[in-house]
Amino acid sequence: AGDGEVPTVSTKVAPAGDTSQRNEDGSLKLGAVEREQTDQVVTVSQLVPPKMCNRRATTEDLLEISYIGKVVDTGNIFDGSAVKINGEAIPGRGNDISVFFVLGKQPFGQFPPGWDVGLEGMCVGERRRLVIPPVLGYGAAGVPRRGIPPNATLQYDVTLVSLNGLATPQ
Repeated sequence: AGDGEVPTVSTKVAPAGDTSQRNEDGSLKLGAVEREQTDQVVTVSQLVPPKMCNRRATTEDLLEISYIGKVVDTGNIFDGSAVKINGEAIPGRGNDISVFFVLGKQPFGQFPPGWDVGLEGMCVGERRRLVIPPVLGYGAAGVPRRGIPPNATLQYDVTLVSLNGLATPQ
């Protein structure tokens, strides 16, 4: 990247087209509706480079991150490691300002699958912006109670605080 440019990588994870559930003969499955999707692309931008990096995050590493999540279309913040709901801490987070998860090994629905793609290779101290398409976010259902509409593209600004319990650059 040149002066002032943010290093960015985009990866198509699913093509545009018909995503309807269909029978072998091509007819719609009982109760299914016709669905289309645009190209599903994950974009990762490095906002703050690490000061030093000899050890990058890989599958099965324990990552401690701080983050903020927004719906791209509305700009509404729907989640974050230090976000409170009506002034109250999110249950199970104990007023922490960071969260821990194992890269590539999360139970379905705990964190968006796009995190596994976007945080691979990250270094302690690095800050990235992940733009996650619906197919690797919360899909056609969304999470209305959290302010995530159906088929929402999500943006997460993520900082890697520690890697396998070590908060110093490795």
